[in-house]
Amino acid sequence: MTTDQETGPSAEERARFAQTWARPSGWRRILMPVQHKSVGTRYMVTAFVFFFVGGLQALLMRVQLAQPEQDVLSPQTYNELFTMHGTTMMFLFAVPFLEGLAAYLLPLMLGARDMPFARYNTFNYWCYLLGGIILYSSFVVGMVPDAGWFAYVPLSGPEFADKAMDIWLFGLALAELAAIGAAIEMIVVVLAMRAPGMSLDRMPIFAWTMLCVAAMIILAFVPLLVGSLLLELDRNIGTAFFDTERGGDPLLWQHLFWIFGHPEVYVMFLPGAAIISHVVPVHSRHRLVGYPFVVAAVVVTAIMSLGLWVHHMYTTGLPPVTLSFFTAASMSISVASGVQVVAWIATLWSGRPRLTVPMLFSLGFLFTFVAGGITGVMVASAPFDAQAHDTYFVVAHFHYVLIGGMLFPVLAGLFHWWPKFTGRMPSARLGTVSFWLAFVGFHLTFFPMHLSGLWGMPRRVFTYDAGLGVGVLNLLSTIGAFIFAAGLVLTAATLLGALRRGERSGANPWGADTLEWVADSPPAAPNFGRIPVVTGRAPLWDRAPSDPELERMSAAFDHAPQNVRATPFTTVLSALPNTAAVQAGPTFWPFLAAGGLAMAAAGLLLESGWVLGASVLVIIAAFVAWELQNERELGAGESTEPVGGEYLVEAPGPLSPGWWGAVGAAVVLVVAVTTVAFSMLFLQVNAPVWPHGKALGLPWLSAGTGLALALAIAASWWGSRRGPLSHDAPPTARGAHLVAAVTTTFAGALALVLAVAQWPAGGLDHTAHSYDSGVLMLVGTLALAILLGLGLTVCSLVARLTHTRDIRPRIMLQNAAVLWTGVLVVWAVAWAATDLMPLAVV
Repeated sequence: MTTDQETGPSAEERARFAQTWARPSGWRRILMPVQHKSVGTRYMVTAFVFFFVGGLQALLMRVQLAQPEQDVLSPQTYNELFTMHGTTMMFLFAVPFLEGLAAYLLPLMLGARDMPFARYNTFNYWCYLLGGIILYSSFVVGMVPDAGWFAYVPLSGPEFADKAMDIWLFGLALAELAAIGAAIEMIVVVLAMRAPGMSLDRMPIFAWTMLCVAAMIILAFVPLLVGSLLLELDRNIGTAFFDTERGGDPLLWQHLFWIFGHPEVYVMFLPGAAIISHVVPVHSRHRLVGYPFVVAAVVVTAIMSLGLWVHHMYTTGLPPVTLSFFTAASMSISVASGVQVVAWIATLWSGRPRLTVPMLFSLGFLFTFVAGGITGVMVASAPFDAQAHDTYFVVAHFHYVLIGGMLFPVLAGLFHWWPKFTGRMPSARLGTVSFWLAFVGFHLTFFPMHLSGLWGMPRRVFTYDAGLGVGVLNLLSTIGAFIFAAGLVLTAATLLGALRRGERSGANPWGADTLEWVADSPPAAPNFGRIPVVTGRAPLWDRAPSDPELERMSAAFDHAPQNVRATPFTTVLSALPNTAAVQAGPTFWPFLAAGGLAMAAAGLLLESGWVLGASVLVIIAAFVAWELQNERELGAGESTEPVGGEYLVEAPGPLSPGWWGAVGAAVVLVVAVTTVAFSMLFLQVNAPVWPHGKALGLPWLSAGTGLALALAIAASWWGSRRGPLSHDAPPTARGAHLVAAVTTTFAGALALVLAVAQWPAGGLDHTAHSYDSGVLMLVGTLALAILLGLGLTVCSLVARLTHTRDIRPRIMLQNAAVLWTGVLVVWAVAWAATDLMPLAVV
């Protein structure tokens, strides 16, 4: 192949390269897309469909509340719409849309050709879509959830909620599973797949933000997933996590929910702020002022957001010292947000702003978010919150923060990147009208709610007494809601209309500074024929000379390789040339695997063993076929040859995406088991007796499980060190890989048997006391972790048996060793929670 910089690849090589990256056609285009732009577009379109459905629900509620004592909606219908509106906006619109935007933009911004695990990316999308379908199937079967989008126990428990709550929990679980998977993708693409030369201090603000947001999702969304499972177990098999009579506590749900819920506010706000950090400089024609301070503010906000959940629980009877601590923390986080606001204002002041539609939405964001931040400082104060907590003042506050902090930036971003997405410019005139309708309508809707709340109107009620004196305020809010909706409908019409009638844009109509504007508009399937080299924070504005080493990698990947999808893998700190990461092609199996999970949820809801059994077979078949296709593709063609004769296709350790994926999976497992252990500790602190009967106390079984896991780590690690870093290892190394995989599988299977045996041997009853329920949950979590370790070990065995690309089994065994290490940590936490914590004097 031709790699000379002056001549470049031949026409034939370019054609082969384009064919390798070609998108599927026909029905395959619907079910088999894996390319990040296709998946990101689907995320964003699906999220906006849910957004407009949730908006319609909000309008119906506003009609009911327009005048006192109306009966447009019954109390039951109002509660159902209220529950589904909040659920839709929080779980099906905000986070999925931002993850879709990140899936689309991050590879383009970073100079990569795709996300690191393209098939996993589309699997996450299907999980999200099917989770939303399950949630909205509740309207079809006439069992709509009505316990509020926060699902407080005991209202959502078995005593007061019917099967509708199970539908809510299963749909939510699939959507959260998708969010966690997307977070792992974002971390890997940001840390290890940046263009040559894009060191950490040159990364776009959006990339920095999504890295922090992804970490927040893993640390905050996993506890919600665990909490959902605990509630489902209480509802269906009689566990006692939230039953006070059996050692449980309803407040445990609030802790788990708000450990997720408060960081989620910043999971929505930070990406919105990052969009503003891109829109304002471009449309002000000036670099972002204070880049290092903005990055520091993002990181500090992400860290602090994880410790503020009690901000939502001031009225639950917590000790005054606790309230004082969280009041101070809740107020302090506003300083970091203020740093970003100052940076945007300074950029506007220093530049030459253009009042484009993206700039208008950005200015609307600034005004609205600052107003919401002011009321945020007010409700951060425990005494004030005690008075306003259950009033419409809080409704006004969080809509100012969420719509001001997330929706206005999203609309600014859509108008800003629409030429890149579609190659067409949306109408500036219609965009301006839509902005003013949305801006005026929003403030007319939500500003009066501050007053109605302060005047005593409680939230979460379907009507109110005429004597309260808030009828005019509510009428104004309802009128404003319809104006706001009209602005959003016009926004959608403007953007969609531009698809056919918009003026054609060039690659960079705004004169922007980041790498996505190098690609065509809309971008070609591989994004970049030749990987760009970065020499500054504003690659399109900086013209500094490039490093020859970086240019060499760029030349090696110039429309190459031609027979396999691949993109550069670079070092974490400095983005120096490293290896090549193989990118997966179109396949049907992620859709089938996600469909199997949805089928399993349906089987549990229908209480059908046949459906559940069939779903297990579908899931196993889909993942097996998925793995076989992976190994078949990785063992053929140019995947065995270094790109440009220099850059290996995969390498051990953090030089390949699989290692990062294994680390991500291990972290998720550890966060999950730590959440269960925290739950047991919380219950122990509040229970008069712990445990109610005897502790688990099976040292030999527990120690045996730990030793078997240690053997699995040792065997897989030993196998991963056998053989050279090449695709042609000696027979002894191949035999070592096989022995290591078989030994690890045996050790994992033994650990699984010993772990599961602890439950019947312990003689505990999960319905008797919350300690027993917690032991069941910990044993189940450990068993699930072991099964995941076994799955990855079997993949390494398949890799050894299916092809002669000798470095692949070595890499897979190392990934398995990483995951088994995480499983060992899960075992240690579970053992401490079942046997050590009950001995502690609390």
